[in-house]
Amino acid sequence: MRSPGVRPVLWLQLLGLVLIFGGAESVYCPAGCNCLERTVRCIRAKLSAVPQVPQDTQVLDLRFNHIEELPANAFSGLPQLTTLFLNDNELAYLQDGALNGLPALRFLYLNNNRLSRLPATIFQRLPRLEALSLENNDIWQLPSGLFDNLPRLNRLILFKNKLTQLPVDAFNRLHSLKRLRLDSNAIDCNCGIYSLWRRWHLDVQRQLVDISLTCASPQHLQKQSFGSLSEQHFKCAKPQFLVIPQDTQAASGEQVVLSCEVTGLPRPQVTWMHNTNELGEEQTGSEVLASGSLLIRSVSARDMGIYQCIVRNEMGELRSQPVRLVVNNNAPAGGGEQESENQVWAVAGSSPTSSSLPSSPAPPKFTHQPHDQIVALHGPGHVLLDCAASGSPQPDIQWFVNGRQLTQSRPDLQLQANGSLVLVQPTQLSAGTYRCEAHNSLGFVQATARIEVKELPEILMPPQNQTIKLGKAFVLECDADGNPLPTIDWQFNDQPLIPGSRADLLLENENTELVVSSARQEHAGVYRCTARNENGEVSAEATIKVERSQTPPRVAIEPSNLVAITGTTIELPCQAEQPEDGLQILWRRDGRLIDPNVQLTEKYQISGTGSLFVKNVTILDGGRYECQLKNQFGRASASALVTIRNNVDLAPGDRYVRIAFAEAAKEIDLAINNTLDMLFSNRSDRVQPNYGELLRVFRFPTGQARQLARAAEIYERTLVNIRKHVQRGDNLTMESEKYEFRDLLSREHLHLVAELSGCMEHREMPNCTDMCFHSRYRSIDGTCNNLQNPTWGASLTAFRRLAPPIYENGFSMPVGWTKGMLYSGHAKPSARLVSTSLVATKDITPDARITHMVMQWGQFLDHDLDHAIPSVSSESWDGIDCKKSCEMAPPCYPIEVPPNDPRVRNRRCIDVVRSSAICGSGMTSLFFDSVQHREQINQLTSYVDASQVYGYATPFAQELRNLTSEEGLLRVGVHFPRQKDMLPFAAPQDGMDCRRNLDENTMSCFVSGDIRVNEQVGLLAMHTIWMREHNRLARKLKQINPHWDGDTLYQEARKIVGAQMQHITFKQWLPLIIGESGMKMMDQNPGYNPQLNPSIANEFATAALRFGHTIINPILHRLNETFQPIPQGHLPLHKAFFAPWRLAYEGGVDPLMRGFLAVPAKLKTPDQNLNTELTEKLFQTAHAVALDLAAINIQRGRDHGMPGYNVYRKMCNLTVAQDFEDLAGEISNAEIRQKMKELYGHPDNVDVWLGGILEDQVEGGKVGPLFQCMLVEQFRRLRDGDRLYYENPGVFTPEQLVQIKQTNFGRVLCDVGDNFDQVTENVFILAKHQGGYKKCEDIPGINLYLWQECGRCNDKPAIFDSYIPETYTKRSSRKRRDLQGKQEHDEVTTAESYDSPLEALYDVNEERVSGLEELIGSFQKDLKKLHKKLRKLEESCNSVDSEPVAQVVQLAAAPVSVPVQGKQRRSHCVDDKGTTRLNNEVWSPDVCTKCNCFHGQVNCLRERCGEVSCPPGVEPLTASGGLLPTLPACQVNHPQPKNYAYRRTRLSVVAPLTLIEKPSITK
Repeated sequence: MRSPGVRPVLWLQLLGLVLIFGGAESVYCPAGCNCLERTVRCIRAKLSAVPQVPQDTQVLDLRFNHIEELPANAFSGLPQLTTLFLNDNELAYLQDGALNGLPALRFLYLNNNRLSRLPATIFQRLPRLEALSLENNDIWQLPSGLFDNLPRLNRLILFKNKLTQLPVDAFNRLHSLKRLRLDSNAIDCNCGIYSLWRRWHLDVQRQLVDISLTCASPQHLQKQSFGSLSEQHFKCAKPQFLVIPQDTQAASGEQVVLSCEVTGLPRPQVTWMHNTNELGEEQTGSEVLASGSLLIRSVSARDMGIYQCIVRNEMGELRSQPVRLVVNNNAPAGGGEQESENQVWAVAGSSPTSSSLPSSPAPPKFTHQPHDQIVALHGPGHVLLDCAASGSPQPDIQWFVNGRQLTQSRPDLQLQANGSLVLVQPTQLSAGTYRCEAHNSLGFVQATARIEVKELPEILMPPQNQTIKLGKAFVLECDADGNPLPTIDWQFNDQPLIPGSRADLLLENENTELVVSSARQEHAGVYRCTARNENGEVSAEATIKVERSQTPPRVAIEPSNLVAITGTTIELPCQAEQPEDGLQILWRRDGRLIDPNVQLTEKYQISGTGSLFVKNVTILDGGRYECQLKNQFGRASASALVTIRNNVDLAPGDRYVRIAFAEAAKEIDLAINNTLDMLFSNRSDRVQPNYGELLRVFRFPTGQARQLARAAEIYERTLVNIRKHVQRGDNLTMESEKYEFRDLLSREHLHLVAELSGCMEHREMPNCTDMCFHSRYRSIDGTCNNLQNPTWGASLTAFRRLAPPIYENGFSMPVGWTKGMLYSGHAKPSARLVSTSLVATKDITPDARITHMVMQWGQFLDHDLDHAIPSVSSESWDGIDCKKSCEMAPPCYPIEVPPNDPRVRNRRCIDVVRSSAICGSGMTSLFFDSVQHREQINQLTSYVDASQVYGYATPFAQELRNLTSEEGLLRVGVHFPRQKDMLPFAAPQDGMDCRRNLDENTMSCFVSGDIRVNEQVGLLAMHTIWMREHNRLARKLKQINPHWDGDTLYQEARKIVGAQMQHITFKQWLPLIIGESGMKMMDQNPGYNPQLNPSIANEFATAALRFGHTIINPILHRLNETFQPIPQGHLPLHKAFFAPWRLAYEGGVDPLMRGFLAVPAKLKTPDQNLNTELTEKLFQTAHAVALDLAAINIQRGRDHGMPGYNVYRKMCNLTVAQDFEDLAGEISNAEIRQKMKELYGHPDNVDVWLGGILEDQVEGGKVGPLFQCMLVEQFRRLRDGDRLYYENPGVFTPEQLVQIKQTNFGRVLCDVGDNFDQVTENVFILAKHQGGYKKCEDIPGINLYLWQECGRCNDKPAIFDSYIPETYTKRSSRKRRDLQGKQEHDEVTTAESYDSPLEALYDVNEERVSGLEELIGSFQKDLKKLHKKLRKLEESCNSVDSEPVAQVVQLAAAPVSVPVQGKQRRSHCVDDKGTTRLNNEVWSPDVCTKCNCFHGQVNCLRERCGEVSCPPGVEPLTASGGLLPTLPACQVNHPQPKNYAYRRTRLSVVAPLTLIEKPSITK
């Protein structure tokens, strides 16, 4: 029951809100729209016409509607409108004047419609327009003068239309233009853009304009960008006269033709002058014909005078000689004309000349005629068939196609004004015979052309123009495709290049690459590549410029101080940063010049690179040696002190240590810098980045990880260089090939190499003494989890091994490195051959039980556990680019492509780069006295700790945090309509760029805790969900514990998120993978074992966990609220890679998450392993070789030294197969076993990943027995070896652990999804196996009030022990009814939508009013039940324990007490202040007490704080009421309530104003 005055008051308040905020909206705001201040948004309102809106509207948003046409004056009456969104409609036609009445319009968006043409004056009345977006329409022609009256327009977007020609001077009057996009149009650049280019090129100010345009034709300009064009690119011709006008005389009334026929490119414009006045169109009786001649229909005396024909195009202007027209008044020609003639010439200012007879009649004669052509099928340009004729009278032109007359233009055949014919986008139907006929009264002529349409080769990657520094290397690439496969030839300055004919110009990779190792001046010129097959040929060319450096030389390798032994030869290196002509290298000793030509040649020698060799040194050769480099721009020098000692016993390689290290550092850093330049700097805007490059960008190590890998590579290369120098030495006494590095170098110098390179045996030991932190929270980098071994499981440490690795040289060289090497008597098959023969499948069978979410959670989990750092360079130490070479040169480890491969035909290999090794393994292990196998680096922490959300290193984690407030939040990005927070964009300095196709979208990458976040949109959605979950938890904890600082909130929310992921992984996901038998192998959690190393096993990361690739669907399904496909449709997997814009603009995270939980995963069967989307289309690009995930998995296992399948079978107690039939128990398919035998020859040879995925799945699981064993081994370590595993005692309080165990990923989606209303209880199992979908309010969640810190009295505790307020969102019943009533609408507006904040406010207020009574009624029922339980508990306690005498506490002066007999009849109470309280009313007399009224009796619950420990001399403070001590300034902020004892005391009221306190019970 409630006070009768409460409901009317609330209704009046709500009515006031409606009147204040919504009154105006109800009058002006159109139905289905949202109106806020002067903004009207009608997004997806199903409008077919422009609605009426308020006259003061400034922003009108009509996106995503069904408007097909704009009538004239469609927006009249909106003088203040500045922004108009009409994009994403179905606009096909704009009437003239449709945009009238918008004088203030600044931004107009018409993109993503179906416009094909625009009225010439449509934009003439928009003087303030600043930005105009017309992209992604069907516009094929721009009317002349379309943009003439737009003085403020600075951004004009026209890309992705069907423009081929641009009007002359189309953009010349746009004086404010800063950005013009015309790309993705088939622009003819021959002369079509010469006007635009000329003005842009000649005007310095105009060069500030950014113009995007790529030429589609003519052929020699294909794919050229606007900025790269020059004068010689335009094949244009100045006007020339074909027929010039002649003096003419005619009788009055006759028809006269003054001939003027011209040629030129672009086609010249013809203007006629009469007596120095221009003949305009307004003059009647005369007409300029299409040929340029002037027709005067009925000549009269006023037409008499001087005529001149003026022709002009962008190449120039031409004027004919003045001619005269004499008109006789019905007199015969030749008589009585002298006077008129004299008058005419007088007017013209010329002397009279003898008259000329009119030109004699002539039959037609061709001036241009068509010729036979071979046309490329689906070529980017059009085909022009010229046809022009002269004659008198002027001939008419007619065209015949395959014998049938073409009377008018068609979409594919367009008749031109000059008589020519254009074939638009030729197809096979365009082939045939084309005949041009020219007729006049004296005869006709005809010309025939045969058009053949062939599938000419297509150049996929044309060579690019480059400017090269003298002495630098460069590569020109030219890749082509066609059927049959074309051959590629090169020409240099029009001279053919024959492979092998020139040592300085090398043709590699089947002539697809032209390599110049050191550029010289003679290498400058034009290089043309030609692709030929039997259908024809196409060419592309590039210009190379070689320029000399105009800076002083720089010393790249300097000499260093050294100690030499008498009788030896020393080398002092001195090498310039880049070789150049005219560079002088001079050496001095103690200031005196060393001239090797003068000095004894047996003493000094200067090498070609500049090093000084001093032979047979003596004590007198000691001193300071200085090297000088000189060129015409300056000099540079470096020096070193040489000390000579008597001979002692040194290792052969010691003298070369510093030289070898300097060379190694230069070589490795050069390779790394070239890789950085290729990935991040030299990304051409004209060439779309391929997915392989994007993948390298995302996986490229950063910061500390890169330095760790670099150190190992420099160390390894130094040792190689030392051996090289020793082998070249002249004082060796044993065969150098038999040397080991520990023989070549002394222990002291091995230490020196390690110190120089930065390669140390162990990482710095972390400091784990801060137990106040480490006892409660994880470190970001995983250190200090195991306090005895602090680096176990930490990031940037080596992987663990289950079995010793196999390398060809025993410690570092991967399997397959040496050609022809046999294993168990058989060669290892190509990984690509294994993939195509055994793994790839086009067929898909849906799983009957699990959802696609199993796959997505597996990938998300994998990115929490492991990431093997790839090599920091994709170039070999010798400068070989791994992407362009098939050589085995570290770090390149390419996959051989077998003959007759079903897809890859123009490459011998698929490029792969080796993973980096940890220092102290492989070749670097030689520093530690014994050989240690090469071991890879795990960049991430090994624990299930949500590192993919928070990062793996402290600096990275700090970058991901929002440190602008003390709220413990993660950073968020920009807000998108109808979506909650999104991840922040990556910073430019991160080097990541997701804009794989600028025509598709220009959105940048998102950033999260793992660098692979953008790899595919499903993974990106998962990262977004958990970022939101962290922020939700942090905000709730802030409300519950407002005194916590930002770090505490961050760590507590992070701790809960990590526990949620552990619970989902171990309790819900893992049982579906390893089955019931695997869970029995896991055993129950025995607790923390500090002797168990939780580090990730190399085999687990490289093989076992990659089982998930076998359950990937080739399509990512995207479903709306009713589980139907969204308008954008489902997403093929190969289109989901590196496409973050699809998440932002195509529905957000919800459609993907619904697809994952509603759609079954792919079922792995013996003959259906990996879908071809992963083996044939992975990161597919225009480049010929897309990646093959199966082949890469196999190759990566070999790179990491994985032993064979049999080794791990033995480890897992499976039979060791001697023959392939011994595998029948695990691989039951006989055909599969036979294929394995044909490929591998022996079971020992089988790669472990392949054997694992081919096994039959265990019952109830998704892996075979081997992978089950390996997964159990690792996950047991991740559970038992993790001190902070969520179930371990002390990590959470028992009450908190109960809440953590209620974690459900479906509940998380309800809480942080954009608009989730129903989910399954277990998102990993199909809905039909668990009773269908449940409403979100029926899914339990975590109660965060159990994280309330009870250390201070001003914290407000819960009312009763059993009453727990919920902290997760529940939708009210009224909200559910509203949603059910709106199912026919496309979208439901939520409170989070920025489009409708007022509507959300109204909904909230309405819910409060309508739900208040229902909520209070529910509380009353609960309170009644609780009171009954309390009375029973009290009676039970009274019957057992002896009750002491009650102590009476006077809260106020009380009247004389009257004994109460029986149950009071009245239901209300009076508190100690005399206030009447309703039955079941609850109130707080002070901050530490809660009271309620129950049938006339007041019951109060009082909470006591525990004892407060303070430093000596500090006394606890007491609250104003004197009830309980509060924490003074000495209090400790501690999030765990367990450290503070607290009591709850029940107070019973015998009389309304007297309280009796009973003994407290400590809880």
